[in-house]
Amino acid sequence: MTAPRAQPALPASTARSGRSPRWFGARPAVGVGPTGRVVAEDLSVLVKAEVALAKAEILAGVKPKAVGVGALVGAAAMAWLALQGLLITVALLLALVLPAWAAALIVSVVLLVAAGGAAVLGRKKLAAPVSLDTTKRNVEEDVAWTKAHLPTR
Repeated sequence: MTAPRAQPALPASTARSGRSPRWFGARPAVGVGPTGRVVAEDLSVLVKAEVALAKAEILAGVKPKAVGVGALVGAAAMAWLALQGLLITVALLLALVLPAWAAALIVSVVLLVAAGGAAVLGRKKLAAPVSLDTTKRNVEEDVAWTKAHLPTR
């Protein structure tokens, strides 16, 4: 597609004093259509960049939460194993007098301590908030810049 050529304009009237002459027949070199397309493309690029930034911030906030969930799942598994160990300990306590149940009790206590540590880690990771401060600040700057550069009516 070729760009439209500017045509020479003719003054409508030069007899009016104090006013600039009106021009008829002038055609701009760049029309509203191409300008609108450029603005739409720029706006599209800007919106895509802001969405990409928001995705990156959310992903950065979600990764620690995923670690927290994994730690809680690990804590639940270890607690289940500890409960099984405690039940085995009680059975061995009843079956034998002292040596076998003492060993089973030590294993169960170690599992419970590990489950408690994993639970504390998981709660700490899940309590951290996800921050979108950078995206919010960028969008506010974009809106302010756009308002400052838009023509007023």
